[in-house]
Amino acid sequence: MNEIYSYSQRLTKILYACAAFTLVLGISAIYLYQRATPQKLFSEYYHPYERRLLRGESSGSEMKDAYSKGKMDSVILEFNASKTAVPEEYLLAGIAFLEKNQPSKAIEVFKQLIQKNTDEKSDFFEQDAEYYLAMGYLSNLEPEKAMPIFEKIQADSENPYNSNVSEWFLLNVKTSIAKK
Repeated sequence: MNEIYSYSQRLTKILYACAAFTLVLGISAIYLYQRATPQKLFSEYYHPYERRLLRGESSGSEMKDAYSKGKMDSVILEFNASKTAVPEEYLLAGIAFLEKNQPSKAIEVFKQLIQKNTDEKSDFFEQDAEYYLAMGYLSNLEPEKAMPIFEKIQADSENPYNSNVSEWFLLNVKTSIAKK
């Protein structure tokens, strides 16, 4: 009889532990679900592009100077006035549009840069453009379009943005897609 009572106590403790674990798991899932919105993901994971100066490069571009000084309106004006923008200027203009909360224009510019690279069989600023294109999709509330780009970045350990796209981040993007 004493054995049955001891077994019953152990079983009760196990059930309480399982219930507590289930409760914590449920609260965590609700938190993840509530937190995973494209806007929150963009605001938490977006960081401005930092220009890399190439050896022997002179600044020479008003757009690049304006970007370095944080004058995004000037970057956009210069880009719109330019007839012969170089790849980096496309990238800077796209990021300026993101900074000014104009994601659809940013998406358009990043796509133009990627298309220009395809046409010219080059890859100037391609990885940067892809990452910021995906961030633009998040900002534009289109996480389903961003997901394949983020998966490509995460799968390429050589991509400079690989460390920004963790499994946890991808899970949050997938959750935001499921919420739609």
